[in-house]
Amino acid sequence: MTTLLAPRASHHRSWSTLAAGSGTLADGELIILSHHRRVVLVGCAGAVTTEQMAFLIRHTTGFVQVALHERVCDRLVLPEATPRVRAISTLGHGQCVTVDAAAGITTGISGADRARTARILADPATEPDDLTRPGHLVPVRVTPTEFRIRATTASLALTLTDTAEPPYSGAVFADLDGIADPTSVGDRHDAEILAGRYGLTLVAGPNLKGNVR
Repeated sequence: MTTLLAPRASHHRSWSTLAAGSGTLADGELIILSHHRRVVLVGCAGAVTTEQMAFLIRHTTGFVQVALHERVCDRLVLPEATPRVRAISTLGHGQCVTVDAAAGITTGISGADRARTARILADPATEPDDLTRPGHLVPVRVTPTEFRIRATTASLALTLTDTAEPPYSGAVFADLDGIADPTSVGDRHDAEILAGRYGLTLVAGPNLKGNVR
């Protein structure tokens, strides 16, 4: 990872394209992604570090998810949690039963433990017994259709990380916490504040005017 997750001299950060976001992820860094009124911190699940996971937890709601292809969820026997509403627009769309790594962790809740679980989920050699259920990370099932048309924030994050890290597949993400208003989730203004503080790349999803795909 090339970015040090420590405060820097604050300055305005402009919004970048999806291609720029994939390049930043390929360099082993986190990005901030805005898509369909959601603003999330995103990293490659297969390479996420303890430092990155701790940063992600600290500056988001702490509800950490890992976007995975539907075929991966089926291979790892990760059933979708029974939703009250199945509409694709709901925040819980595609969420599966929570998991922890079966070995190499303690309680499962720490940054180190959740980073290891994310890497296990993204590893193509992982088998169902390498995970315990329930746990502290939320896999999110992304269908082929959702992936193709980038229908959800999870599917767009997965598109970016697949491009950035082809040997593995998985996007770790969580909704940004409010900065101007700590009682709410973060918006684009909060994203710009955080990006300015830490030198993070802002990535505009296709819902934002002027985005270049």
